[in-house]
Amino acid sequence: MPTPRGSTEASRALALGALIRKLRRAHGLNLRQLAERVPMSASNLSRIELGAQGPPADETIERIALALDANPAELLHAAGRYATGQTFEETVLARLEAIGRDVRDVKQTLAKDRKT
Repeated sequence: MPTPRGSTEASRALALGALIRKLRRAHGLNLRQLAERVPMSASNLSRIELGAQGPPADETIERIALALDANPAELLHAAGRYATGQTFEETVLARLEAIGRDVRDVKQTLAKDRKT
């Protein structure tokens, strides 16, 4: 039995799908036409637009952006990713780890200063 997607991933899939659909319609393309440009199957593109699956790989998102003359960073952001391939959560965790290191360094410096 497949595991249910988390609400965050589902929200991102819906946001990405809505943005792709909006851009596709703004370009006057139907699903089949955009799918041919990407290239991918129209059924897979439909699942992405409906948010029926998690956001696809960065490479797929970038191909969709290229086919729509859109900024890939905008679509990646909608999918909860940055151009680096990291999710928002991964970026926040990395920053928190850096802050933790800084706090430890300050504590060590203060402890050394107290001893002298």
